[in-house]
Amino acid sequence: MGSVKYLLGVEILINRPQRQIIYSQQQYVVDVLKEYHMSTCNGCATPEAMSPSKAVQPETSEILPYRELVGSLQYLVTASRPDIAHAVRHLGKYLSNFDHTHFAEAKRVLRYVQATKDYGLVQDVSEGTSAELVIYSDADYANDPADRRSISGYVTMLDGNVISYASRKQEINAMSTCEAEYVAMSEAAKDILWLQGLCEELVWSHPVPLMFGDNEGAISLSAKPGKHSKTKHIENKYHMVRRNVELKRMTVTHCGTEDMVADIMTKALGAVKFARFRKMMKVLPVVTAEGETTSTSLATVAQEPHCTDAC
Repeated sequence: MGSVKYLLGVEILINRPQRQIIYSQQQYVVDVLKEYHMSTCNGCATPEAMSPSKAVQPETSEILPYRELVGSLQYLVTASRPDIAHAVRHLGKYLSNFDHTHFAEAKRVLRYVQATKDYGLVQDVSEGTSAELVIYSDADYANDPADRRSISGYVTMLDGNVISYASRKQEINAMSTCEAEYVAMSEAAKDILWLQGLCEELVWSHPVPLMFGDNEGAISLSAKPGKHSKTKHIENKYHMVRRNVELKRMTVTHCGTEDMVADIMTKALGAVKFARFRKMMKVLPVVTAEGETTSTSLATVAQEPHCTDAC
């Protein structure tokens, strides 16, 4: 039967000379762009603006295909595009109450995937039955201006390859940056422990999973039992990080903000920082076994000083 090349809208390229497996959805993106009449739109360097437009749009009775568009973008996130996870999570907040402002924001994401439609998620294949498990955890404190809840984000890697990722609004209203980061760590811990169990089921040896965080207070909280006035209110379920560190099932260590790839899951970023984290996740132009690529250059759009939600 040969190797699988296409499955449920996902193109799978096995590059044997480079020992890589690449997941992309170029044809799916082309179809989505065509469906929303964006096939010839100009590209954007990032999927969302750092300072979204606050202009109030006039009421309209026009039926907008907003839910359908967000659903189409969500499938991209699920299958091969972690770089748009935060933007699509943000769009999902307005599924029951949207207007032209939100539709313009969704179309901006389309402009970004137009510029990067030939990008895919690259995974480098290594030999042997050992694996290194790493997860990056981050939070953006009181991100939402409406309810002041924070955003958690994580990126899980196996031997440097992205395995899973998430951008989620926290259930609680954290009372400090430290608390928001600690709550984010608890979400990330569940994912890395799941991956650890999967590796054990596959009889893959691995060192103790490593979690990276960029908040020293949250890292200290994960290592030291006890309570004080600023943390005694934190719910028990979030202390599972501390317990697993105590049991030596995982290690938590500091990572500089400039290397915190999970930052891309928590907020809108500028073009330079966004491109750096995208590269760290190995979301790259697809290169065939023959070394060919149909990459769309982002050099031009990356130099654009501004790209508003109305793009």
